[in-house]
Amino acid sequence: MRRLILASLALLAWSLLQASPASAQLKGNPDNACRNGYFPRESTNYRLAKIKGAAGDRIYFHGDDNERCPDDAACRLKTYVIPNDEVIVSRTLGKFACSWFQPRKGTETVGWIETDRLAWQDDIRPPEMRDWLGEWRAYDNLIRISKSKEAGGLAIKGEATWGSGSRTHTGELDYDAKPSSDKMKFGDGTDELDCQVTMQLVGKYLVVGDNLHCGGANVSFSGVYQRRSKR
Repeated sequence: MRRLILASLALLAWSLLQASPASAQLKGNPDNACRNGYFPRESTNYRLAKIKGAAGDRIYFHGDDNERCPDDAACRLKTYVIPNDEVIVSRTLGKFACSWFQPRKGTETVGWIETDRLAWQDDIRPPEMRDWLGEWRAYDNLIRISKSKEAGGLAIKGEATWGSGSRTHTGELDYDAKPSSDKMKFGDGTDELDCQVTMQLVGKYLVVGDNLHCGGANVSFSGVYQRRSKR
């Protein structure tokens, strides 16, 4: 059943959960943690940047395997980006930025990149309603966003799974909500165990974070989604 997000109380509770740099689910993580499972849930203000440098430069990611990371040279990973590659940044730590990168082929990389290698893309126009619309996918998770009956509102439907066979767990989103600039928040209620979701449009990407209570065990809608091309 679709729940119209009147949102005063729900959003107040979500704001309290988001009051610290990391969301409540991430409490206890070390400051230098930067990896895929955390990335979509650890910020309320993601930013887009392009890698800068000279032709032929390789800018390597740094991991978070030990307490000396990301500064220690031993933390350097084999994966790298090159000038003009586009990354999403969740937060910074010293001279590093926790960054997400999707190559043309293969899986994404999340890790620390030196901030002096980033050209922040702050001139992106505010999104319009049509920028939210469409079918968004992150691996097997699917989110469909369309206009709702309420003026300025959006209808959000989503499907997520975890596991396989008899151990498959599922989750669903079925909400109406209104975006505020590049962000949108919605959920079931004020309890911390109720499903709560945030979305942010970052360039051509949709960063989705939930509180791990929007489906069965281990199910999460959190991820960086890309719009599915129309055929």
